[in-house]
Amino acid sequence: MEFRLSAEQNLFKQMVREYCEANVEPRVDEITESGRIPDDILHGLAGLGIFGIMIPEEYGGSAPVGEEMSYANIAIHELARADMSMSLPVYVLLCLGWGFLISKYGSDELKEEVLSKVAAGDYFVGINTTEPGGGSDVANIKTRGEYKDGKFIVNGEKIYISGVREVFEHRQGGHITLVRTDPEAGHKGFTFLFIPSDLPGITPNILDDIGRHGLSTGGFVYKDVEVPERYVLGEVGRGFYLNMEGFSMARILVSAACIGMAEKALEISRDYVSKRELFGKPIAKFEGISFEIAEDHAKLEQLKLYLQYAAWAADKIYSEPDFMSHRELSRIVSICKMEAPVLGAEIARHAMMHLGAFSYTKECPLGQGLQGIMSYVVGAEGGHNIQKLIIAREFIGDVAVPYR
Repeated sequence: MEFRLSAEQNLFKQMVREYCEANVEPRVDEITESGRIPDDILHGLAGLGIFGIMIPEEYGGSAPVGEEMSYANIAIHELARADMSMSLPVYVLLCLGWGFLISKYGSDELKEEVLSKVAAGDYFVGINTTEPGGGSDVANIKTRGEYKDGKFIVNGEKIYISGVREVFEHRQGGHITLVRTDPEAGHKGFTFLFIPSDLPGITPNILDDIGRHGLSTGGFVYKDVEVPERYVLGEVGRGFYLNMEGFSMARILVSAACIGMAEKALEISRDYVSKRELFGKPIAKFEGISFEIAEDHAKLEQLKLYLQYAAWAADKIYSEPDFMSHRELSRIVSICKMEAPVLGAEIARHAMMHLGAFSYTKECPLGQGLQGIMSYVVGAEGGHNIQKLIIAREFIGDVAVPYR
């Protein structure tokens, strides 16, 4: 049983950290104020192989076979340390997590069309399930995909989707979209379609978020959008199950982003309280502060180790299919997703209180960190209570499931 990163993983971690400290951290304010991530940063990350971590080499990727999620976990952690606003790490984690699903279940034509551009940092891939009626009850989505003459005719509306402006204004891209293709088939009546943003009939809208300003949030209205059959992921009728599988991958990386931001916030707090003096002594000598930091550190270290286990398990489940069921993996992942955003927000809030007035200025990155991570506290990639429901379902059993 090994609890440390391999020599190769440590080298990768060091490489990403050095790049981010030199090229990302000094430009976070630029990202926030401009509302977009500069192309040179994305291409720089692509040059390090980061966008290709989850993509096979034959499509221009750099996937370390059998360790894809473990390396992705490292990369997103380091990106979130550098960009505490969460804009860049979320952009990248979406491309990694959902690009991975395309590499596993996309048609040969879809993989040829999309994956090499994702690996090069030129193409955004996001997830598109939430609708105006609510995001957690995926089984009741209304967007329809009617099959006709080799195409799916899509009508409906999606909301609270990341990367809307990116695929319509800044660069190419599209979203993996869950649609109802058979209203009478229950959970087996959904299909996952990749919908490029340049198909006719799509109307975007942009929301004004309180944080994470470097990555847009919005929605789409689909009016008779014709989606070619080659854009189906997996099989028709299997979309609901692929959606759940994809969320397990994405939630690992979301947790990595939350932990990376929290780690940096805790370090900022530690360094400040070690130097700031009150009554002639560093405020770290006051137990009300030092004990709070100690408790936050202990909780964060525990969660980091468990997330490393979740990433390792996700790698194992694809290289050794009998290792663990996807339902068991979802329990492990949900523990991480339930804890990471809340703990990260708590650590950022504590750090702001330790730094005092300076933390309430835009010169301090802690406020951006707190605003960015709140998107995951309130529900992005699965709400807090939804993670509890998944954990209860797998640990207690179906008796704990309200929809059964």
